[in-house]
Amino acid sequence: VAARCEGAQIIVNKEMPLSKETIASLPDSVKLICEAGTGYNNIDLDACSTKGVCLSNVPTYATEAMAHMAITALMACSCSLWQQAAAFGCGDFQYLEQCHPGSLTHVELHGKTLGLVGGLGTIGKRVAAIASALGMRVVASSSRMAAIGQQGDVTVVSLDEL
Repeated sequence: VAARCEGAQIIVNKEMPLSKETIASLPDSVKLICEAGTGYNNIDLDACSTKGVCLSNVPTYATEAMAHMAITALMACSCSLWQQAAAFGCGDFQYLEQCHPGSLTHVELHGKTLGLVGGLGTIGKRVAAIASALGMRVVASSSRMAAIGQQGDVTVVSLDEL
């Protein structure tokens, strides 16, 4: 990696692990690492600090898409969509021939509680807003005691309490 970065001031990275050793071996010309994604858990932050390399990311990258995917999965589970789609794909049309899903699960989301593990980052906040709009109660975990309490429509608790 270091050889490819010779003379570069900025490195754009996408999910490739950048270890302490890799960062230490970067040329002194490198001043900034841009992670082309939402997180940077693949990059050794202490090594960046030691080397004097700044780090940035794109915290709102794909927020809507990820929130929609989470809510879509929740909705699909609530009405046994995958089981019905699998049956349909195999030519089993019994669920289409009746007005109810038979023995398959169907759960109304309104009034249910959604627990978000990992707190209220950009994506978590958006998932919480959509779930609230569906009439769900939202509880999120946080490892920061200062964040615990009511935050808008969301109750923030410890992971143990969640």
